Amino acid sequence: MTKGRSLKIALAVLWAVAVMVLAGFAFKLLKEFSHPPGRRASVQAPVPPPDMKERAVKLYFMDEDAAGLVAEKRSVDLGAGGAVDGAAIISELIKGPESGDHFASIPPGVRLLSAYELGDTLILDFTRELQTNHPGGSAGELATVYSIVNTVTENLRGINKVQILIEGEETETLAGHIDIRRPLSPDTKWMTARFHEKPED
Repeated sequence: MTKGRSLKIALAVLWAVAVMVLAGFAFKLLKEFSHPPGRRASVQAPVPPPDMKERAVKLYFMDEDAAGLVAEKRSVDLGAGGAVDGAAIISELIKGPESGDHFASIPPGVRLLSAYELGDTLILDFTRELQTNHPGGSAGELATVYSIVNTVTENLRGINKVQILIEGEETETLAGHIDIRRPLSPDTKWMTARFHEKPED
């Protein structure tokens, strides 16, 4: 090995060592600057639980003539906000009416899979039974769709439309009459105006 080549190798080694030392020093300074002695990284305060309260809501079911919707008052624990409250309300709707003069608008076996907000629209994803167990008929389909839409928009502030999905997918209709591929606004033109209230104890 020539003298000149040995010198170049030695200089390269010295340069590499110098770079490593400088890098370590810079890292130490950066660490001390970011977390100076005596200070701790801030910790986000825990989010308090939602203020859940029993509140009166209006659930829309079919009337005794199966020709319109009628509202039934029900108490539901609400306060989580938005989609969570919407899911709680729809779960009550799925349970069916408490009055013998009203009839369920949701077919048997239906479950709500999820609910989430998209602007002023609440997206509700139901199991396939909402379609496969539906008895059919234009009046029955109107009752099912608008019992859902009107119940949600009546009780949730800031929600003006409802999108119905079947197991995560848009569906053309439930029973061949109403296009539910888009968000729907409430429709009260064909609803009855009377209410059913449970008698006080």
